[in-house]
Amino acid sequence: MRRWLPILALVAIALGGAVKAFAHHSTGYYSKEQKDFVRIQGKVVRWEYRSPHSQLYVETTDKDGKVVVWRFESTPAAWLLREGFTKDSLSVGDQVTVEGFPIPGQLFAWLGKVTKQDGTRLLPQRSTATPDWWNP
Repeated sequence: MRRWLPILALVAIALGGAVKAFAHHSTGYYSKEQKDFVRIQGKVVRWEYRSPHSQLYVETTDKDGKVVVWRFESTPAAWLLREGFTKDSLSVGDQVTVEGFPIPGQLFAWLGKVTKQDGTRLLPQRSTATPDWWNP
């Protein structure tokens, strides 16, 4: 039994690391309920085209007229590139309509679609955060 202890310890460490890595990429906290779906219009204030997750920040007004900034998370830059997104697809100041799947009660959502003022649609690749009912 003693000679198996080092092997069991290594397996436990490896599994613990795998769980942490998987948890980092979990999308379970984004709502997939249609009632929570968001569609906002606003101005791009920041566009981070990067890995492991690209981020889009959009300034808009809330129901009380207060200026707020929504953050939309998406897939890595390489995945977005396959769908036609580039680092130049969005610029600070662009007027956009953004649709996504939020964390309820927060100004943070998974990116579903961006429609630019000229009608250009940017659709990221589906992920585990994309609800089955979503059909842009």
